[in-house]
Amino acid sequence: EKLKDVKSSKGYSLSNGMQAGVLRPHLGVGFTAGDEECFELFKDLIYPIVQGWHKFDPETQEHKSDLDASKLSFSDDQSALFTKYVASTRIRAARNISGYSLPAGTSREDRLAVEGVLKEAFGGLPEALQ
Repeated sequence: EKLKDVKSSKGYSLSNGMQAGVLRPHLGVGFTAGDEECFELFKDLIYPIVQGWHKFDPETQEHKSDLDASKLSFSDDQSALFTKYVASTRIRAARNISGYSLPAGTSREDRLAVEGVLKEAFGGLPEALQ
């Protein structure tokens, strides 16, 4: 009841967030956040979902990301296994651009803005990776 009229500054509501579970219950996820602000606005609903799904407690734990590949350390055995079995890999980058709506709540304007940010970022990669 207390969240029914709550909306993020981008207009994402409790009803919007619940649509994932209503329309696609087979996915096992009952709520989506439309933007960064939703994680705070709807945390009473989102935090228990995160705990149950990811076994991570946003109230007491801190998520740390370190994408510096130079800090990776492989033993000779690990390196041999990696070389033997890994032909390619991919990185999934979803919902990671601060200030823009997340996919569930995005507008055409935000999608185009994210496209521009990504084009600029990818344009800075060596030509072989573009």
